[in-house]
Amino acid sequence: MTYSALQRQKEAEEALRDYIAEFGGTDMYMIAETYAFFGEKNKAFEWLEKAYAGRDVRLPGVKGDPLLKNLYTDPRYNAFLKKMNLPLD
Repeated sequence: MTYSALQRQKEAEEALRDYIAEFGGTDMYMIAETYAFFGEKNKAFEWLEKAYAGRDVRLPGVKGDPLLKNLYTDPRYNAFLKKMNLPLD
């Protein structure tokens, strides 16, 4: 995320690719956060679904997570909250 914030997208993508290779089976929620931060909504939702299926322990923090703010206006975000039985307001 730091590379992305510094406008160093190539390094950001490489770092994320390496992270996924090492931790993709255990840190699905963090990967979703990173994709959301990058503005890659489809990939973020793909990884949120993986986190849900894998019962990622960080998933209960999905509502109001500032790293997911790029997803808040997407209808899939509210649908995901509903799927998790979290309040929408």
